[in-house]
Amino acid sequence: MSPLIRGAEACCIGSARTFLPRFDVRSRRIILPPAANATSRLRLIRKRDTVKAKSAISFRPFRNEYRAARDPRVWALLALLVVHGPLLGARMAADDRGRFGVMVGGVPGGPSLVGVLQDLHASWLRVNDHLDGRGPDVRSYLQSGLGVVVTFNNADPANVDTTYGSPAQFPNAGFPWRSKTRYQQRIRDALTPLAALARGGGQVWAQCENEISDAGVNPRSRFWRGTIDQYLAQLDACAEAVRSVDRSIPVVLTSFASRTLDAAVESDSPLHADAVRYLTRLLEARQYDAADLHFYGCVEDIAPKIAWVQQRLPRGRRWISTEDGGPDARCRATPGSWNDNPSRFEQVQAQQVAERLAACADHGGSICLWFSLVDLRGEEETFTHLGLLDMGSASRGAMRGRAAAAGRGGVRRKPAFDAFQQFAKTHR
Repeated sequence: MSPLIRGAEACCIGSARTFLPRFDVRSRRIILPPAANATSRLRLIRKRDTVKAKSAISFRPFRNEYRAARDPRVWALLALLVVHGPLLGARMAADDRGRFGVMVGGVPGGPSLVGVLQDLHASWLRVNDHLDGRGPDVRSYLQSGLGVVVTFNNADPANVDTTYGSPAQFPNAGFPWRSKTRYQQRIRDALTPLAALARGGGQVWAQCENEISDAGVNPRSRFWRGTIDQYLAQLDACAEAVRSVDRSIPVVLTSFASRTLDAAVESDSPLHADAVRYLTRLLEARQYDAADLHFYGCVEDIAPKIAWVQQRLPRGRRWISTEDGGPDARCRATPGSWNDNPSRFEQVQAQQVAERLAACADHGGSICLWFSLVDLRGEEETFTHLGLLDMGSASRGAMRGRAAAAGRGGVRRKPAFDAFQQFAKTHR
């Protein structure tokens, strides 16, 4: 990347939706979007048969012109900006659109859910794609202005390594591929329809697997039925496929489970050494742009977990959180489960929405998602009642437009929904 672009990126991340310059023919000036707040003098120097460009970059408030010498070859520099502009624009747009949203799972996608998310004032959502040919269609989300994190959990029946179990045995797990070619083509098939939307300002992030654990060491590993070595090979293959479609799409490392982060932070935990080795090895992987931290447990423990990761996160990498939810009855500040007192539980949950999302955002999270949009079924008790909407006895088909957000159609809008809505209105 040229020094010019690198300097603009260092200055202006988060200040503009796009970075597409225009060339003013009369003045021969390259005009950047006003939000860039950058000026640079470009000087073309003739030396025998070659031309070299030197740039002097300075940043001043409310100035947005690149003054260029009167030389036709300035078009070459303009082309460089146009080529690199979408990459920088995609990176800046994540902060510009707002960073809060929800994990979506088990409900119909597409236009029927867009109205619910708009009423919620969500800017982001996360969906899962099992690469089995039945992945979610997220185009309507992007077209409505929402950003999407797509988590690829490989469960393609024709392309899974069953050394440590099968999809029938572990329906929530991702599996190592048997054919790298087929695995990468599945990812390209999923992302290619979204590439134009991403280049036009939509935001797509691609994640490789969820909360992996080494199934060779931990036979109870729930979300990954392979080894760490196999995962790192999968990450490399995933990153190659994503970047072959559109290099502006960030690649997200597998998520770090909240309990694993607890063990890494707590030096007296019997799992401390293993957690540190595991997380350190993943953070040292090369082919990713952002890490994903999951936050359950106690609100006061979120900041130490973030600090631990930030101290070890390689330079230039970001972090996000695609699952953040509570309360947790194991915490002294919030004793009592949903079974003990549902009404009290929901009031505490509503209070924690702002506390948890602020802890994520205030400590540098690029994306902060609540877990989850709806209460879950068939999940561990700790995670069953953390949704913003209670489906009750309603079917998943009850999620129809704004009716669900209004608490109609058998769907109950919980106090946490209103708490999220208010928080997202006033925070970025």
